[in-house]
Order: sequence, then C-alpha cells, then structure tokens
Amino acid sequence: MNLPVLEETTLVTRTDEELRRFQGMIGDHRRRAYTMAFQLTRNASDAEDLMQDTFVKAWKGFDSYMPGRPFLNWLLRIMQRAYLDSRRRDNPIRRAESLNSMISPSDGEVQELPIADHALTPDQELLQDEFRREIHASLQELPEVYRGAIVMCDLEGLSYSEIADAQKTTIGTVRSRIHRGRRLLREIVQKRGFIS
Repeated sequence: MNLPVLEETTLVTRTDEELRRFQGMIGDHRRRAYTMAFQLTRNASDAEDLMQDTFVKAWKGFDSYMPGRPFLNWLLRIMQRAYLDSRRRDNPIRRAESLNSMISPSDGEVQELPIADHALTPDQELLQDEFRREIHASLQELPEVYRGAIVMCDLEGLSYSEIADAQKTTIGTVRSRIHRGRRLLREIVQKRGFIS
C-alpha cells in the first residue's frame, strides 16, 4: 500500500526528505496499523480505507508529531479518531432528517431504530487492553517503593493502614508514596507518548 495522493497544499511546506521519513515510519508500523484497522472495522476493504484515511490525516498533521515519542501510538490515536468520525458520519440517526422519517420512511418500508448497547465495542476493548498494557509497562519503571504502594492501593484494593502494615511505615508515608507514585506514573506514560 503506497502513500495516498496528497493535496497540493499539503506538499507546499514539506520536503522530499520529510516525505521519505514519513513513508519509512509508516512502513515500519504498517502491519500493526493494519491489524488495528482490521480489528476496528472487521472488514478488509474497510480496513484499507481506514488505513488510507489515517495516512492522509497523519501526513497532514505530521508537523504535530513529536520526534522521540512512539510514532505507532501517535498513528493509532489518529486512526481511532478517523474511525470514530466515520462511525458518526454513518450513524443512521444523524443521517435521518427526523426521527419520524426513520419510523415512517417515504418508501413505505419500516426501519428498525438502533438500541443503545452500553457494552464495550471491540475497538473500545482493544484500546482498553492497550492502555492496560501501557500502564503495566510504565509501572515497571517506577521505583519499587512507589510501585508497591500503587499496586496495593489501586490494583489490590488495600486500605492505607493495610499498606502501611505491609510496608512497615505510617499511613502518612503511604499517602505520600501513592501521591508521588501516581504523579511519576503519569509522567512516564506521557513520556512514552500514550497520553498527552
């Protein structure tokens, strides 16, 4: 899959070197990006369309990519937004002129109204799993004393006094460790480029 044809206005301020760099980065992550596109769309043709749309948007916004941050995370965020935008555009309720036109369309055929499903969609589950993996990887970068306090509090649900007993310290120290550990964790996740 080649880089899609881009608008002339997008190319005006970009050099051939930037284009080669962009294409190289896309090439390095094409397989992972396609896997995500296919998981979102569940259709090879739609996945290709989503990839093309994502590449165009990524190229147009390439100035906003911060070198040193994970390119794949940046690209997948663009893909997620492009996918959600396409889902909103394709939503039959948004396209209907009125609610009545869906219930009693002019051709006489009655259409069913979609009922909201509050369960996570496959793409939301995928993003949640990716976020969970990123948090666990980031947790490993924390000093043990902070990591232990956060794991006991946030993952195991222990009280501050239980954590204080386990770490043989005071409740005040536990609160301080959890506060500082969460701040460090947020900085690590931001540095890894997963959240801004």
